[in-house]
Amino acid sequence: MIRVRIKRNSEGNIIEFSINGHAGFAEHGQDVVCAAVSVLSQTAVLGICDYAKVNCEFNIDDGKLQCKIPSDISDEKRKIIDAILETMVLGLKNIKEGYSSYIKLKEEEV
Repeated sequence: MIRVRIKRNSEGNIIEFSINGHAGFAEHGQDVVCAAVSVLSQTAVLGICDYAKVNCEFNIDDGKLQCKIPSDISDEKRKIIDAILETMVLGLKNIKEGYSSYIKLKEEEV
């Protein structure tokens, strides 16, 4: 099962997210659930780094992705990052609707 954890600050902004595990929907290399989650989350990291030009802390490994947004960013960059990350969350929730046995999503305020 894929476990997604979204951490938000008191304003509701995503400040960190992590994705761990494998869906187990199909064989490695054939698993559309893993592929969809990977594409969404890795594209979000690319958007933050390359489009928004924000140096976030991230680590990508087999079955794991962790990303932490720096706290010292401008309001303009925050708006861009919010759009990227909220779109990622919408996509993940959509995947969860169709494949709820394979993905668990938890959002929390820290």
